[in-house]
Amino acid sequence: MILSVTLNPCIDKTIYLERLQVGAYNRVEASRSDLAGKGLNVSTVLNNLGEDTICMGLNFRNNGSLLERTLNSRGLKHHFVYADGSIRTNIKLFDQAAHVMTEINEAGPLVSSSAIDKLIDEIDARLEDTHILVLSGSVPPGVPADIYQRLIRMAHRKDVKTVLDTAGEPFLLGLQEKPFLLKPNSMEFEQAFKTELKAGRGPLEVARSVVDSGIPYLCISMGADGAILLDREHTYRARPLCVEAKGLTGAGDSMVAGMCFALRKHLGSEDMLRYAMAAAAGSLRQEGTLLARESDINELLPQVEIETIA
Repeated sequence: MILSVTLNPCIDKTIYLERLQVGAYNRVEASRSDLAGKGLNVSTVLNNLGEDTICMGLNFRNNGSLLERTLNSRGLKHHFVYADGSIRTNIKLFDQAAHVMTEINEAGPLVSSSAIDKLIDEIDARLEDTHILVLSGSVPPGVPADIYQRLIRMAHRKDVKTVLDTAGEPFLLGLQEKPFLLKPNSMEFEQAFKTELKAGRGPLEVARSVVDSGIPYLCISMGADGAILLDREHTYRARPLCVEAKGLTGAGDSMVAGMCFALRKHLGSEDMLRYAMAAAAGSLRQEGTLLARESDINELLPQVEIETIA
């Protein structure tokens, strides 16, 4: 089973504009609202692929029934700990002319220490039946920055593989516990390691040092530049697939889902990256925060081009 953790679920309101005019009047061409969260997105794609998965994390009393109804409608298993407050709303402004998404994200409600402790206990109780633990997304106020670090340490004690996809201090602290797979995007990588990916061989040497420190896999998603995956022996680059982007939210989470699926099938590094790219492209061509289906991924897999660069 693959267990995903979402500490800060959200309602994504995607607003489609012909062209975003900053500081000027903008007419909305269309809009939609979707319940989302990075871990929820990972489990949704895995469920679409027929993989056994469960969503866990924090939900909020004021409007948490929306989360439960949404996951039930997707046929997803879930178990959330309730805290006071409301699920946050994030605004996604999609400039259709430039194919650029501008995101305005709320922080989320303040979470009590008792809710955090209860969630940790609930996750710990399910690790015996878990093969991969996916920890992704931001943490709401009140949740300590070392929450992912603690969960990775717990998982390691039970020989559970861990995937970390977050940013800032939670990323740096989680990194210390050597997750099985680390998946920053290019901006998160550059901020964490104080290096620019387009600055020559230096960044690849930094990425290699991360893997050599004891992290088996590092995947860096780079948007229109594709993605890089490093394992203990090689560095692979994948070119982006040419698809019409109708929604940009969830592409990185879909990459995580694709790699987790490949890991459960005991596939090699190149196939991990291939599934990651196909899942990401499959989600890009869905509107709003809709995500890749199995048919999308199977159609796109043969189109993925991968080269070994080191």
